[in-house]
Amino acid sequence: MRFPFQLNPRAGEFARGFALVAFGVVILLGACDDKHIGRPCQTGAAPPDAGSSGGAFATVSSPVLACPSRICLDPGDQKSATADGDGAFCTATCSSDDDCSDAETGTMGDTSDPRCKTGFVCGVATTVGPFCCQKLCICRDFVVVPTGGLPLPMSCMPGMSTCQNVAQ
Repeated sequence: MRFPFQLNPRAGEFARGFALVAFGVVILLGACDDKHIGRPCQTGAAPPDAGSSGGAFATVSSPVLACPSRICLDPGDQKSATADGDGAFCTATCSSDDDCSDAETGTMGDTSDPRCKTGFVCGVATTVGPFCCQKLCICRDFVVVPTGGLPLPMSCMPGMSTCQNVAQ
């Protein structure tokens, strides 16, 4: 059978080009995944006695399936704990405050919302354990942030640390 019109010989090239562009868009959208920093999670660990640690402690747990990064941080400030007794939230590794900018935060003035009210900053949450000296997104509600951002603890300085996360 013959058709009275000729099919466009470049139609295949157009389809391949369209498929490549569509694939590129899907890859770019997938690269901007939401880490759900600030989402409530549970560390599964009992907090240490605040009196024995001076009230300054943090618990980092991994893997925690509720968090896309699999990292849950309990800042140890029990006055902000949720109804279930755990004030922990999902966090992720970071290298600057910009890495924490898309975090989930609570609505200002809503005291029933356990999430961070003032945003997140990138800093070292702990100097011991598997996450020692590793920068994580930390809620500003739990730290005093000096001008210029959170400083690197002395125990995390190269050449001065025994932490496995610090390059010597």
